[in-house]
Amino acid sequence: MHLPYRSDIDGLRAFAVSVVLIFHAFPSLIPGGFVGVDVFFVISGFLISGIIFKELETSSFSFSNFYARRVKRIFPALITMLTASYTFGWFFLFNEDFRRLGSHIFRASLFLSNFILWREAGYFDNAAETKPLLHLWSLGIEEQFYIVWPVILWMFWRFKSIRLPLIALLSLSSLFWNIYQSQLDLTHDFYSPLTRFWELSAGAWLAFHVSRQPQTHRHANLISAFALLLLLVAAFLIDSKKAFPGGWALMPVLGAVLLIYAGPTAWCNKVFFSNRVVVWVGAISYPLYLWHWPALAFARIVEGTTPSVGIRLGAVVLSVALAWVTFVCIEKPIRLGWKSVWRTPLLVLTMVAIGYVGLACKNAGGYPLRPIMQARVEANIGDIGHETFHAYYAKHFFACGDARVHAKSEKWGDLVRCFQTKRDAPIDLVMIGDSHAEHLLLGIAHALPHLNIAVYPRSELPFTNSNEYTEIFESLVNDRHIKYVLLTSMWAVAPLSIDERTSFQANLASTLTLLTNAGKHVILTTDTPKFGFDPQRCKYNHPLSGLSNCSESSEAYRQIQSSYVPLFEDAHKLNSHVSLIYFDDLFCTDALCSMAINGRILLRDNNHVNVLGSQVIGQELAKQILLIEPKFNH
Repeated sequence: MHLPYRSDIDGLRAFAVSVVLIFHAFPSLIPGGFVGVDVFFVISGFLISGIIFKELETSSFSFSNFYARRVKRIFPALITMLTASYTFGWFFLFNEDFRRLGSHIFRASLFLSNFILWREAGYFDNAAETKPLLHLWSLGIEEQFYIVWPVILWMFWRFKSIRLPLIALLSLSSLFWNIYQSQLDLTHDFYSPLTRFWELSAGAWLAFHVSRQPQTHRHANLISAFALLLLLVAAFLIDSKKAFPGGWALMPVLGAVLLIYAGPTAWCNKVFFSNRVVVWVGAISYPLYLWHWPALAFARIVEGTTPSVGIRLGAVVLSVALAWVTFVCIEKPIRLGWKSVWRTPLLVLTMVAIGYVGLACKNAGGYPLRPIMQARVEANIGDIGHETFHAYYAKHFFACGDARVHAKSEKWGDLVRCFQTKRDAPIDLVMIGDSHAEHLLLGIAHALPHLNIAVYPRSELPFTNSNEYTEIFESLVNDRHIKYVLLTSMWAVAPLSIDERTSFQANLASTLTLLTNAGKHVILTTDTPKFGFDPQRCKYNHPLSGLSNCSESSEAYRQIQSSYVPLFEDAHKLNSHVSLIYFDDLFCTDALCSMAINGRILLRDNNHVNVLGSQVIGQELAKQILLIEPKFNH
């Protein structure tokens, strides 16, 4: 069963995909172009729910038919794009990027992209620019909605009096949860299906209303004009700095609902959204959405930086061409022409096969023996990966002497990650924290070779509220010979929300109080940047472009710093036994952060320094430590 065709809805699709595409290619032109996805959600909820309502009303609804239609609509273009992305990656991606692509292909085949991206990072961070399948988060949310939505409607359809209240209750619950989460965790709010379902159910509510009450056109022109205004204001006013979706998402969602409600005869709908060119773009909007982001992301990876305007324009043109070919040669023939009973099973089996190929790529580490790995040209010297770094620790340092601390330490293979630089001498300085404390030991030991320095790494922030550090703090408090403790960690997990900030500050204060009351001088340090790409892109020139990529915008790093550095500065001002050392200038200017200096790469992955990087930081830390305690100079 199909709803009557409305060309203006295809026109609305064209608006949605166009603002998304322009935002991704030229973000300064339409800073809120990502709201196009919210418009897509409303359109989908309206059309698909409208079909479900009609079939339930006529007792012709079938779960098998419904999901078969979804497979025929979604799978052909998606399979084509995933296959092409994997093929490009095989020939042109270094192994770490290819491994990650394989992982994302596997999740995409299960329509779980939003969950892996939720775990990895945010939609607007630097790393997002080089994830070719980033955009599939929205497809994941949409299909997750359609797993539960038909079941809910089927279960409650017999109760006529609660149909509309049920839709309203579910929509409002999701909306309020979205607004609440926007104040706590924006990444959760952006990627969670629970905070997005209201956008699809808003379209469903409209479909239910329209099916019961024929559209009136008394104020249709005014409604459609106001709706268009809402959509344009949302696209140009909202930007990545807003707490989105949150309450801001009401603007594009309401705009889309009102524009559809106004009907095809409303002036804006008839003149703008039913224009032949606009409708054509709307018809290819799904494959265009699928193709545009991989084209831009692969260009970004190969170029090693933001591609030129010409290359981005080329990627847009290529996306349109691929979308048209996909629509004409793949989507339409499979969906409308091929009538075999094997159509749906074969599409499902093909998707399963692609998911398996992606999983195999992930498990194989991106196939490091592919031809591109043999054709790499070194651009910067320095070790990457973890083997060289940990081998250095195993060769040059001793196991830490505190038996309790040593017993609970993590391992790298057979290597217990708890070290001190001299076997039997009294310990002068203890560093505690996670692997970001561990990776500083090499450099400080190199710069201050006469001291005995220990590092006790754990996998959490070095605060007293963590059970991981219980025996460490007990040891430090009870050992009167240890006078200096350095606290550092991967502060990228530092607080961003108000509640997290309050908790972080309280835990920091209790930790500093415990240590300073025990007679320790505490040294706090800033942290290394976390880059959005693997250091292979910095160490080697890419064969296609002949370029390497070592730097990115410092905006994300500065934002993270702003969440914890002021708290450290306050602690330093309030307590003379607390010092603060900055070393971010070694990596970052006001505009950029770089993982290489003068042809030498300083990181072994996207956030841990290598042997050389540790030595560079160690020189700076040693200078500052000697200012704190001049006796360490002897």
